[in-house]
Amino acid sequence: MPEVLELKPLKNKMLKLILVESEFPIDWWFEVPETMKDNIVWNLHLISKEYIELMEILIEKYKPHLVLEERPNFWNNALNSVDPLKALFERKDIPFKQTDISENAENYLFAALSEHREMIKSLEKKITQILKIKGKAFENDDFFQRLVLWKEYMQKDYEQEEDKVRYNVREAWMMMNILNLARDIEDKKIKGIFICDTRHFAGIEKLASDLGIQTEQVKIKRRIKSLEVEKALEDEIEIALLK
Repeated sequence: MPEVLELKPLKNKMLKLILVESEFPIDWWFEVPETMKDNIVWNLHLISKEYIELMEILIEKYKPHLVLEERPNFWNNALNSVDPLKALFERKDIPFKQTDISENAENYLFAALSEHREMIKSLEKKITQILKIKGKAFENDDFFQRLVLWKEYMQKDYEQEEDKVRYNVREAWMMMNILNLARDIEDKKIKGIFICDTRHFAGIEKLASDLGIQTEQVKIKRRIKSLEVEKALEDEIEIALLK
């Protein structure tokens, strides 16, 4: 039976939700752009040793009853066979779940925009054909300009609709998953960690406030130690020379 989106406050329980910034931005699209195919950091959802150490500090500080993570939008899920965060929480015996909009809801919304998406592709194809035949000399033609403007208007509309799902809809689904996991915890006072892109902090906090959930934010500072980078590059050169 398809899962239904329903946000109900917790009964007889108090939840404090610690929002923790993901190490890298977590992007989401209906269709993953081809340009992301070769983005190794994004595609593998790499997590550094330092971030794992930070998470261990947060576990010690907050002693969470549950942890959820915004599910990354992989190009290829099979590439990410080992998840160090999942392994950490299993070792600490803390319930952990990746959360996102349900597959059925995503498919329904994706289908609703299919006609819009196909029209954009048709316009792009026509524009490309005209440019191949006429070249840039055709750019001043009224019909060609209208095609480009139509395509831009439709692209903007599509992106606005995708943004509604990217933020409003997905945040509601993620919050529902947080509540459902909290309901499974026997304790009356619960602490939870939610790892997500900082672009969701405001939306999640608004939903949490409406549901009587206390929140706290943890944002990370990124520093690159140039000497370590230089040493790593030198080691790589030495290894290459030895082969």
